[in-house]
Parts: sequence; structure tokens; C-alpha cells
Amino acid sequence: MLPFSQLKMEDTLSLLQLLFRRKSIQQLTDAVDDDSHGPRLNRTLSARDVTAAGVAAIIGTGIFVLTGVAANQYAGPGIILSFMLAGIACACVSLAYAEMSSMIPVSGSAYTYAYATLGEIIAWIIGWDLLLEYAVGASAVAVGWSAYMQNILHGFGWHLPDVISHAPAELPWSTVGIAVTLITLGVIGGRKALADRRAGSAGVLSTVTGMACLGLLGIGLFKGFEVARHLTSVDLPAILIIGFINFWLVKGVKHTARMTTVFVAIKLAVILLFICLGVTHINPANYHPFLPFGFHGVLAGAAIVFFAYIGFDAVTTMSEECKDPQKDVPRGVIASLVICTTLYLLVAGIMTGAMSYTLLGGTEAAAPMARVLDFLGYWWASPLVSAGAMAGITSVLIVLLFGQSRIMMRMSRDGLISPIFGKIHPTYRTPVWSIVIWGALIAAISGLLPIGELAELTNIGTLAAFVLVCVGVIVLRIREPERIRKFRCPGYPWLPALGALMSLGLMFGLPMMTWIRFFVWMGLGLVVYWLYGRRHSLLNKQ
Repeated sequence: MLPFSQLKMEDTLSLLQLLFRRKSIQQLTDAVDDDSHGPRLNRTLSARDVTAAGVAAIIGTGIFVLTGVAANQYAGPGIILSFMLAGIACACVSLAYAEMSSMIPVSGSAYTYAYATLGEIIAWIIGWDLLLEYAVGASAVAVGWSAYMQNILHGFGWHLPDVISHAPAELPWSTVGIAVTLITLGVIGGRKALADRRAGSAGVLSTVTGMACLGLLGIGLFKGFEVARHLTSVDLPAILIIGFINFWLVKGVKHTARMTTVFVAIKLAVILLFICLGVTHINPANYHPFLPFGFHGVLAGAAIVFFAYIGFDAVTTMSEECKDPQKDVPRGVIASLVICTTLYLLVAGIMTGAMSYTLLGGTEAAAPMARVLDFLGYWWASPLVSAGAMAGITSVLIVLLFGQSRIMMRMSRDGLISPIFGKIHPTYRTPVWSIVIWGALIAAISGLLPIGELAELTNIGTLAAFVLVCVGVIVLRIREPERIRKFRCPGYPWLPALGALMSLGLMFGLPMMTWIRFFVWMGLGLVVYWLYGRRHSLLNKQ
């Protein structure tokens, strides 16, 4: 008989093996063609569609809003260098994404890549993190879309009633967090206790656990009623735009791709119009001083505009719906980043050359392109810029909602969350329940909750995904050097390592409250994994 200390050590090793078990790349790719889950996704997308989705995800509020703010408050004309530095940082990460997607042509983005490289618990953490990233990010974009739409309506003299124009001004966030946590734990724990009872394996501990979970559910619902008393208004436009987009997401990926292409064409046309009109009015005197805030202002501006680039990770969730994912996805990721970086540099250069950076702040800072055109006398172009901004914001929202549904589908098919999220509609070939359920949740968040600083959770979640993907490239090069890679990240291992370090640096630059909220969400995720994911993981059957 083994000594207690040795038994304890073996149990610890067994637990670590369970938590860090990996899915091989072969298992991941074979699962794509597995019909046991029902119909498969349609492979209809080309590299052009992926590129359009990348441009849709990257060009949004960054070019229409952040450019003027960063130039006025941080970098001055040096905003051109800020965009260049941010583009280099994102290039390191995008090349890592390109290599991973060329090896693992499976939807799920960083979640799937982590499963193949770092183990199940890391994959779960990043998957749980991505769910928060996309949910909060989509909610923030929807609220921004609503505000922009209402500003346009105000220009025509139309004003929505307060009760349907914005979320409640105040909400007890601590009570919201307690209610969500207790209801989640109560439902998961209660389902497990009920399943044990039906299987005839319910003991005293299972019965006590079930009763405790029922109590948690009751307290959570009571706290939910307390929150409901503060809901005095709703942001109806934000809810409607999410409902409209989710309708098209259910209809099929080809419909979504066409709609995305239309919005991308509109905003690119507006940006090119701005470039053509503004380039002839550049005054070199406006570039002096070029670095009014010093080089540290350029770095601060780079940190601000870096978040104008994030979003291309959602493009890799399209892998299972591409005709040739191992080529289409890397091409789409790289091409979209090159296009967007070029446009960002041109717009920043023309904006600060045609108008002094000191005039880009103030009450009209949210619409710097329109302000520059008004300054140059092209008053008729301002409505077109507003149309381009609306198209840009809408296209970002499409890609975020699309990406979340595919990550949910992949996690479901791995057994880590409920199988309902992995169901594919037999006609539309889309993960309909993943789209509908999460769409309803995001609509509720954007319509009822004043998200404010929670939008920073989108940034920290994205950066965490960037770190893991860059590390994953290095890990797979060591573990599986013979694996065929249709795209290889140049400058290995320095470029992926640099991408990981830059992303970590930006994470540490975020406020402490963002980190606290991030760890609270991660803690809740670990509880969900322990109660459900580890027991239902498909790797348990192998």
C-alpha cells in the first residue's frame, strides 16, 4: 500500500493532467467533419470575404473618433507615429494569428489555439474571457450606435422620449454581480443535483448540495428584483440594432458576408472621399511642432489608438466557413491589417495637416473627420461622414456578434458548456441557439445597463487572447516542429515574443479596477468549469 504522501502527490499529478490535457490538432480538425452534432457549417467564404470582415472589425470608432481625440490630447501631429507603432504591435500579433489559423482551421479563435497548445484549463479561461470580451464589446458598440443614430435624428429635429432613449442612469453594480453569480451557481449546481437524483446516484451530499443551490437561486432572484426597481428607462435603438443583426446572422453566413461587404464599401467610400478632399488642403505649418507632447505623448497616443486595431481576432472564428481556411484566413488577417493601417496613417496625416491639432478637441471631438471637412468648407460632406461612421459601427457589431456565436459553438462541441449552443440549424447551417440566446443577453445588457467603464474589460480580454496566441505559436513550434504550416510567422521566435510582451505591457497599463473585475469574472468562470466543464468535457471519453 502506497504511503499517504505518495498518494496525495499522485492525486495532485492526476488533477494537473486533467486540467492541462490538450486536444491534438488532428482531433480538432477531425471534429469539423464530425456529423454526430448534426449539420455542418457551410463553407462559402473566400479570402475576400475574410478580408472584408477584418476591415469591418478594425475600422470603426477608431478612425471616426479616436484619431481626433488622440491627436488633440496626447500626440499632436505625432499621431502618425502613434498609429505606426500600434500597427507594428498588431502586426506581430496578427502574424501569430495567421500561423495558428493556417495549422488549425477551426472556429474558436484563441480558445481553440489554447486548447491545442496550453491545455484545457487555459483554453477554458481564454474562452470564458472571450465571451466577456465579445459580449461587453458588442454592448458598448451598440450603445455607441444608438447615440450616433440619435444625434442624426436630432439634426432633423426628432427626439426620442427619455424612457426609450438611454439606459438607467444608476444601477447597483454590486447587487447585479451578486444576482448574476448566485443565479448562475444555483442553476448549474441544481442541474447537477437533479441529474444525480434521476440517475439514482444521489447521496446525502448531493441532496444537501441541491438544497443549497436552490437557496442560492432564490437569493439571486430576490437580488434580481432589487435591480429591477432601478430600471426606469431602456435604450431601445441599441436593442433593435442587435435584434436586426442577429436576424441576419441566423439566416446564414453568406447573407452576413454580403451585408458586411455593403457596410464596408460605404465606410471605405467615405474615408476615400475624406482623403481626396483633404489632401489638397494640407498646410505644412500645421505639422509644427510635430511632437508637442514629446515622444512620451506618441507612446500614450499609441496605447490609445492600439484599441482601434483590435477585432481582427474575430476573423479567425470564420475558419470553418471558409472554402480554403488554411489560406483564406491568414490572407484575410494580414490583408485587412495592411489596408486598415494604411488608411489610418493617411487619415491621421491629412487630418492634422489640414487643421491644427489644437482644434480637434472640445465638444465636437467625437466627429473629427466631419469637423475637418466643415473647417475646409465642405459642409455638404458632413452628412456623408456620419453615414460612413454609422456603417463602420454597424460592421464592427456584425463581426463581434458573429465571432461570439462561433466561439460558443466550439466550446459547446468540446463539451465544456451546454450542448444547446452547438446545435446547427438544418436549413440555414448556423448555430442558431448560440446566436439567439447570446443575442438576447447582449441586447438586454446594451439596453438596460449603463456599461461605462466595463468597456475596458473588452480591452483586457482581447489583450489576454493576444498573449496566449503569441505564446501558442512558440509552444507548437517546439512541440510539433514537423507540422505543416501553410503560413509561418517570420522572425520566430522574436516577433511572437514581442507581440506577447507588447500586449502584456498594455494590459498592465489598464486601471486596477479593470483588473479586479477581470479576476472576478475569471473566478466565476473557474467555478463554472469545475462544476460543469471538467465533467462534461469530451476528452473524458477518450
